[in-house]
Amino acid sequence: MARRLKQILLALFLINFLLGASSLQAREHQLNDLDKYIEKARKDWEIPGLAVAIVKDDSLIFAKGYGIKEIGKKGEVDEHTLFAIASNTKAFTASLLGMLIEEDKLDWDDRVIDYIPNFHMYDPYVTREITIRDLLTHRSGLPTFGGDHIWIGNAHNREEIILRLRHLKPSASFRSKYQYQNLMFLVAGQIIPAVSGQSWDDAIEERIFKPLGMNESNTSVRYLKGTGNVAAPHEMVEGKLIPIAYDNVDAIAPAGAINSNVVDMAKWMRFNLKGGQFEGEQIFSPEVIKELHTTQFPLKVSSFSEENFATRFAGYGLGWGVWDYKGYKVLSHGGGLSGMISYQILLPEIKLGVLILTNFAPNRLARALSYRIVDAFLGEPERDWSADYLKRREEEKEKKNKAEKELQSERVKGTKPSLTLKEYAGNYYEDFSGIAEVKFENDKLIFDYNPRYIGVLEHWHYDTFRVHWRHPIFDMEKKTFLTFYLDETGIVAGLKITFYDPIHFKRETEAE
Repeated sequence: MARRLKQILLALFLINFLLGASSLQAREHQLNDLDKYIEKARKDWEIPGLAVAIVKDDSLIFAKGYGIKEIGKKGEVDEHTLFAIASNTKAFTASLLGMLIEEDKLDWDDRVIDYIPNFHMYDPYVTREITIRDLLTHRSGLPTFGGDHIWIGNAHNREEIILRLRHLKPSASFRSKYQYQNLMFLVAGQIIPAVSGQSWDDAIEERIFKPLGMNESNTSVRYLKGTGNVAAPHEMVEGKLIPIAYDNVDAIAPAGAINSNVVDMAKWMRFNLKGGQFEGEQIFSPEVIKELHTTQFPLKVSSFSEENFATRFAGYGLGWGVWDYKGYKVLSHGGGLSGMISYQILLPEIKLGVLILTNFAPNRLARALSYRIVDAFLGEPERDWSADYLKRREEEKEKKNKAEKELQSERVKGTKPSLTLKEYAGNYYEDFSGIAEVKFENDKLIFDYNPRYIGVLEHWHYDTFRVHWRHPIFDMEKKTFLTFYLDETGIVAGLKITFYDPIHFKRETEAE
């Protein structure tokens, strides 16, 4: 009997061993196919370089770089190459606050004004009622990307930006609408020093990077100087793909300043997939991380998501997008800065995490690759997501071209400005934005707010001009409108210009 039992156990062991070997070989074949697909897709999208990490069952099973760090220079991307992760920083900020909540130093629903007395919103009611949870869920009422021009290309510090928030007008009522807001994450990050006495930057280093062993990551472009293995951002400028300078995100660091690589970020994914635990150590409680990963604000499911991802629900958690992909819960977030796009997607139920970092913006390849990899692990039929998104990009170009033709047809021809061009020149002021200048140079008007918001004005009709931005932010329109307004005496009183949203500047007089 004992001998028979041994034989059965041995047979079971051999079967399991062979099945495991077969599974391992299948996975290796699967990853080899993905490897070829990724490189082809990178070339199709003309992206200089990218890096990929795949985490499965609390292990890093794939980490590799593709392409080059900078056009015109030697140096290939590898798994240790640093990229800007941009808004993937937001979940780090929410996690730091979660740690303080676990220590009973604050609560998600505490009022912001109780920690930052100088914080004021445009509406006094919102100032009094807005909570930490509101800051982290994009429901403040401020417009999407509203106010971002205050830090892009400017040298204001965090305290100055918070002081100016009282002048930034909302575009929706409080808590009524999801509108993606970087400045609210800055405020959330500044609660950390208010409570702990430790800066956001130091807290990230000490409380997240150090325990997770993220030794190559940092929180500022300042730390990239002298670091050899760094990917350069790239954008199309006047039809040519070129390397550009990194955005300095120090002023709103809690919203998007972290620079990292796929090896370090794999540790972050493992930490989130394992309920706040890493290498046997519980960094903070599963209850806190569950709150971070729970929908706080529901979102409408788009037709595209319904048709392509079989998505039934969508929402935003605390620094995470929360939705479902083909029956599986997903945690995800994208990140974008000038010349950099990242995308991270986690499927907790199957302990899978995927991260894509690229050094070109804008692009949707990061998302396309993520879905291709997730499909492979779910056993879904192969789909060429890269080709599908390339087709979608072309369709969007056609829509823009059509919209441009319609816009041109609505232009009132035969009009001219009310005044000579020189009479429009001068300084203009807006309470939140500060000073902008309209210059008269070489018989043309130039709008100059800062180096990232400078452009030539082309007369459109009447006192409206079209701004041709010299170096627009990647997700901003390359051409927007500016309209001058005259007072009852026929003198220029102010202007309205669109960055992301319309902003009204008042003309400064010599007496002012």
